[in-house]
Amino acid sequence: MKIYTIVVAGALIVAMGVAAGGAEDCTSQLSPDQRQVYSSLSAANQHILDTEIKNRKTGEPASCDFRRGLLDILANYPPEKRDADFKQLLDGMLVHTP
Repeated sequence: MKIYTIVVAGALIVAMGVAAGGAEDCTSQLSPDQRQVYSSLSAANQHILDTEIKNRKTGEPASCDFRRGLLDILANYPPEKRDADFKQLLDGMLVHTP
């Protein structure tokens, strides 16, 4: 019984840590095209996309669906312009916390 209690307590601690960590890891949900667009972004912009974009109403990290949609938009730009265009979207339309 003690081992069962320890395992359950450990699982709760890990789950709370993941929830407190903020952004959900969406990379496993990306299509091959979205992965290509994601990899064409600079490391700094990948970090912003993964952790700093927030829901305007709730202040919570953006959903995976939202991030995938943003990558779909960026797919319309040439790879060499994606970082600049991402920054433009970020500065003009998105809520982020550096």
